[in-house]
Amino acid sequence: MSAFSAVEIEDADIRNTLDLTRFSPNVYLKQLMPDNNIIIRGMTGFSPSMFSPSGFYVDDVNFPTNHMHNPDLFDIERIEILKGPQGTLYGRNTESGVINIITRQPDNDFRGKVFGEYYIYDTEHGSAPGYRAGGSISGPIINDKLYMGVSAQGEKSDGFMKNIYNDDDEAWKKDHLNGRFTLRWTPSDRLDISLIADAMEVDDGKGNYKFYTGSASTNRNEINYDGEYSLEQEGNGQTLKIKYTGDKFNLVSVTGVRNAETKNAGDIDCSPYDYYGNNIFDVDDELLSQEVRISSPDDKKDEPFQWLFGLYGFKEETTVDQEMTGINRITDVDDSGYAMFGQGTYTFFDRLHLTAGVRYDHLTSEGEQEYIYGDLDKKYDDESDLDEILPKFSLSYDFADTIMAYASVSKGYLAGGYSYYFGSDKENLTYDPEYTWNYEIGTKTSWLDNKLIANLSVFYIDMTDKQVIEWVGGTLQTVNNAGEAHSMGVEVELRARPMSGLDLFCGFGLIKAEFDKWTTDYNSDTGQFEEYDYKNKTLPDVPEYTYNLGVQYRHRTGIFARGDLLGTGPFYGDAKNTSKVDAYQLVNLRIGYETEHFDIVFWCKNLFDEEYQRYKMAWGSADIGIEGDPRMIGTTVTYRF
Repeated sequence: MSAFSAVEIEDADIRNTLDLTRFSPNVYLKQLMPDNNIIIRGMTGFSPSMFSPSGFYVDDVNFPTNHMHNPDLFDIERIEILKGPQGTLYGRNTESGVINIITRQPDNDFRGKVFGEYYIYDTEHGSAPGYRAGGSISGPIINDKLYMGVSAQGEKSDGFMKNIYNDDDEAWKKDHLNGRFTLRWTPSDRLDISLIADAMEVDDGKGNYKFYTGSASTNRNEINYDGEYSLEQEGNGQTLKIKYTGDKFNLVSVTGVRNAETKNAGDIDCSPYDYYGNNIFDVDDELLSQEVRISSPDDKKDEPFQWLFGLYGFKEETTVDQEMTGINRITDVDDSGYAMFGQGTYTFFDRLHLTAGVRYDHLTSEGEQEYIYGDLDKKYDDESDLDEILPKFSLSYDFADTIMAYASVSKGYLAGGYSYYFGSDKENLTYDPEYTWNYEIGTKTSWLDNKLIANLSVFYIDMTDKQVIEWVGGTLQTVNNAGEAHSMGVEVELRARPMSGLDLFCGFGLIKAEFDKWTTDYNSDTGQFEEYDYKNKTLPDVPEYTYNLGVQYRHRTGIFARGDLLGTGPFYGDAKNTSKVDAYQLVNLRIGYETEHFDIVFWCKNLFDEEYQRYKMAWGSADIGIEGDPRMIGTTVTYRF
């Protein structure tokens, strides 16, 4: 697990999931707008798909679709990145791991802050400005009983892309507004009840894809579209969390409601030519979930047996309206399910810890799709029931109070679904789950009175029934469970404080992820029905390595400085390994002055204006991809009270 406190999030200037993933080894965000595919330890999902192999939770409530997986981060208490299958405690769609975000809770301390920020993108067509502002306030309404917190944040930017077709310099604009309200009640020392409500609104430009070769290629920070490029999102959620601390057990109840709507319009051919028109993509998702967990009490943490048991249930309704190249698909999916899970740890000789856990997961899914193409209008549907048993075992040993070694094995799965993008009849409407077994060994150590922390892990993941997209002739594609693959790698994380005020950070991940078995009957390169073998091909969108190196210094006078080097290794944008994205490195700097109530920080991201790609794939005989952000310079002023 990689963990980030509120102070660490602010110091590293982590603003969203994309920033977060750069500070955890073997974690990468493939951001295609609106898709945000979080890739942990080489576990990739097919694209386009709304459901990723990694889970995303905020205050213990699941954000089901990956359209929700890159929120603006503000007023956060801590963030955890859990690696490896988390099915025992989190269930489906967590076969690679979980990002768990915990927002700040109000208490007896009255506190608040306001901040304002101005920045510019240093683009090839001039400086593009941006503004960000927000604030928070929290404290007691009745001391020791009732507390309230309110926070909000907004951001506007022209972005760094220009559409030379219509001279639009807001093709990659950003317009975000977020808010959160928290009401907390502690009627007794044993009971803690929180009601959290949040809302967000996004109105962005989506001019991100561009041609690097061919007649429609453009210079840096430019696109050339004759079609649309917009992304609008609205969402809100309500969470009721009840915690009871008892002598015999602790109890946690989490009730969650999430509503999200995404409207996405994009030029299909990403060019000034009227080849295919626009891709119109609208998604509505509503989720209601309930979880209850009972665990061993806090005052018996020294006893050899620690346990947890839980129940979970949910209902989700999703509607997808997608229109492209004259074909309109309207897909309605109703999912519901329940789960029972438990986990226990027994300690032998005060040093040897044996953990076993299991989850029974049941999922009922019903889907209907309407396919409209010219005069053709047909409907078809399917339904399924799925039962899964997800076990986990781990063994750890404390060689000393500061040295621990462990080994674990666990099973994960990514649920099947409905092909909202490629379906055309009942036979190719659905696809089945994929499964993984994860094996891991590692050590966690602390040295020199916690001045040096060093962690090492080695893992191997076996993947079966891999969900993949296959060409079945011409321009027709389908989603199948045809692949077998594996991923293996190593991760190192170091943190040192050699002297007061000086912190050093290091994280490094190395990975190899390949297909073991996958052949198709149609070769899209030649347009012929002939066998193509993907064996030993590298899984797409998995960087060969990732790393972060950082140094930070705080002086007692209030001077603050930090520098980060963030590296991403080469990877392929396609399963055939024909489109390779080169490795790149980013340097970020922050320097400022901090007092008890007032901060001013000058910062720069991508200091050396590295020109890099975040994604690339073949599009006919040309290469198309997504350009990385150019140099970004800004100033942030904060007042705390």
